[in-house]
Amino acid sequence: MFIESPRMTDAVIRWCLDAYFKHKYPLTPILHRPYLEQTPRSTEQYGLITACCAVIALSPEILPPCPIEDNFTIPSTDFLIAETLRAREYCNLIEHPSLMHIQTSFFLHAAFFSMNKDNSAWYYLQEAITMLQTLRLHEETTYTDDDASDHVFVKYAQRMFWVLFITERAYALQRNRPIRLQDTLKLPDVDPTSSDAEILRGFLDLISLFRPFGQDFISQWNSPTSSTSAGFANLFRLQYLLKHSLPNLSNHSQVQQADLLISRQWLKIIVWKLCASKRVLSTANSEDVMSLHYPASIARDIVMVSQLLPTQAFEANGIGIVEKVFDVGCSLADLLSLVPLEYQGSTIDVGVIDTLMETVKIVGTRFGGSYRHLDILVGKASGCLLMNVDRSLPPPDDGNQDNMEEI
Repeated sequence: MFIESPRMTDAVIRWCLDAYFKHKYPLTPILHRPYLEQTPRSTEQYGLITACCAVIALSPEILPPCPIEDNFTIPSTDFLIAETLRAREYCNLIEHPSLMHIQTSFFLHAAFFSMNKDNSAWYYLQEAITMLQTLRLHEETTYTDDDASDHVFVKYAQRMFWVLFITERAYALQRNRPIRLQDTLKLPDVDPTSSDAEILRGFLDLISLFRPFGQDFISQWNSPTSSTSAGFANLFRLQYLLKHSLPNLSNHSQVQQADLLISRQWLKIIVWKLCASKRVLSTANSEDVMSLHYPASIARDIVMVSQLLPTQAFEANGIGIVEKVFDVGCSLADLLSLVPLEYQGSTIDVGVIDTLMETVKIVGTRFGGSYRHLDILVGKASGCLLMNVDRSLPPPDDGNQDNMEEI
């Protein structure tokens, strides 16, 4: 018989769930709190809760203040993952997969990704997708059958598909991996009377950013010298779509705004890199989406976003958002290394060096910081600027949100 750890008290669980539903749910709206809080807890429930807590433990800055009378601390991520895996030993998830097991595997992926354990992160992402496909939750007919009467299950299963759809594409672009999920489900419905209607609108915006990055693009990205060519017109179309996406973010939460705005800039850099590898870029100014100098404009917008939104909006996104800023910074440093210093003033926008320095600050001091990414970016920046870049610069002041639509 499975016995829960005495360290996983109701107070600790409630503390973590409060943080998830306030900060993480707008990004991954896949959990139904009443199901999690049903008692007595099943072993499957316990495994899901500890996996969710493991992700929260990696972002302690988003935890609400601990009540003085309770005086407890959240267990370590390693302990919480071990508890999840211990609980799974009592569940036959291969023969009896479930939505709850899919959600658990997704949180294990997120935890291992944040811990820079790429093999484990890839494994659990694949496990989640495999169970999803085993249950045919990627097929529209599953949700139109007469026996699909559990509306809560249908809602969260569809959301789980789209979260995995986004996550798989982002991970494929970050780690040069293949994708399995295709655009096979209709988009989630938004009930305007629902309490999370606005969260769903932001979620739909995030789906819209990643939807154009299908099998053809991912194959090109993973093997840019392959014979199947992503032509100039297709790449221009992608950049045009990204430039004109997200017309109105004012009603979205700040956590969602950070995710959407940084993800959009990062995807622009991804397309730019593929364009560069295919030598289809021009030498126009940095506002031109097909310009060699486009990273200067992209990075400038990243800096602006980081100053307009509060730090906590980025911290809730975890290490993934730092990686995206890091990618943009590296691309800008690579661009500067291609342009001799004596020509930079005439060929690249004024202030681009300041933009690179600000990007270094963002990676090192904002959103929790990341020394692994900082060391690499500082090395690139120092090399292209022929100077030592200060890796301990203070973060810029938080700015008030003005007009996100200008970015």
